[in-house]
Amino acid sequence: MKKYKNMFKLILICFISLVIFSACGEASDSASSSKSDGDVLVIYYVKEHPFYQTALEEYQKKAQVSLELHAFETEEELAKQYTAEGLAGGGADVLLLSDTSSLDAEKLMTEGICFDLTEYLEQDQNYNKENYFEIVVDAGKQEGKQYILPITFDMGFAVTRNTVSELCGNILTDDTDCYEFYQELLACQQLLYDSEEIRLGLCFTSDSTKDFLLYAYYTSGLELTDGKTVSVNSEQLRQLCDFVKAGQEEFQAKYDEMRNSGSNSATLVGYQLLFGNPAAIIRQQEYSYEAMFQENINYFMFPEDTAGGYRATVRDFGLVDAKSDCPEEAYKLLKYLIDYDFYNLGVVYTAGTPVNRNIFESQFHNLSTITKVTMGKSAMTVSPMAEDLVAKIEEQINQITSAGLKHPDMEQIFAETMADYINGTADFDTCYQLMCSRLNLYLKE
Repeated sequence: MKKYKNMFKLILICFISLVIFSACGEASDSASSSKSDGDVLVIYYVKEHPFYQTALEEYQKKAQVSLELHAFETEEELAKQYTAEGLAGGGADVLLLSDTSSLDAEKLMTEGICFDLTEYLEQDQNYNKENYFEIVVDAGKQEGKQYILPITFDMGFAVTRNTVSELCGNILTDDTDCYEFYQELLACQQLLYDSEEIRLGLCFTSDSTKDFLLYAYYTSGLELTDGKTVSVNSEQLRQLCDFVKAGQEEFQAKYDEMRNSGSNSATLVGYQLLFGNPAAIIRQQEYSYEAMFQENINYFMFPEDTAGGYRATVRDFGLVDAKSDCPEEAYKLLKYLIDYDFYNLGVVYTAGTPVNRNIFESQFHNLSTITKVTMGKSAMTVSPMAEDLVAKIEEQINQITSAGLKHPDMEQIFAETMADYINGTADFDTCYQLMCSRLNLYLKE
């Protein structure tokens, strides 16, 4: 299986000699638990994750099973060890991963690596579908079976100052599909470039062509394959790439111009394209713009490829290894994590949106009503969140019409091949055919 680091870089997996830990029943010398009797769950996760470490330590206090915790420095290291151990027969019971993992979750499900959790969910009297963003939870299913439990998710949106929206004639609308929205953004962008007041249009958090491509891909919900054959809509793909091409070329040109002239580009930003927890990030943007510009903001959630809904992408998720000797205890751990209120750890702006609706609603209420915040080393008073923004977020978060896991191998192929079109080194048809050819080979592996 091909792997890549973070979201974009292809890596080679080197199989090395490893000490294999038994899955259950025997704790290794590095066990972090003080319990010595009964089952032992071996858990792999990445050390710097915002909340896994604290949540696991709290769970250990009440669990009927001992936890053997293995915290890796990077997702790459975790993937390398798990892959090698899987071939040898043994290793972790539970994998706690994020969207930067090089492990392709869909292939883990397809190849029988994940334990089928469907029965546990159905028999769990404490699991009420209405308490969760069900469409996001369903992203962890394959052929109706629940193999992966999503814990958090991200969404894409654009944020702007109200004066910018007015300057653009309020072109952006909430009742359009993804590809029409691209055209609206580009129209706004041109008006901003032509303005003497605001010359910078689309502002993305990275100047990487691949990052920008994948942002558009994630928010659009465009499917590259149906799991067996390449099925991408070439016209929609062209529209997506043309949006990225225009945004990338113009943004870079204007940004370089202003940077070289010593201008303060922050005051010239038109629309910022952001990805993450919309409630937390939009709230943060709101009081930041209030502090910097004494202005109100608006935001526009990126619509799905059809009008009427929005796309979510799973950020954090867990799975149980199919060879685990104690899958029921492993399921209980995952269920604990999707119900864990990690916002109490102060990771509001760095964590994703919880799949647990009750936690989301509680934390959104807290965010929207706070009036004292810390920015850098300074404490400041801010206004409560605008009522229209609160109502809009509450409405749109309940209009998620699709959700998916990231597929690093397919995304790598997509980004590598279509970047040549964005950068002007190849025409669209050439890039499209190369992408289809590489995806076909990938699906046959």
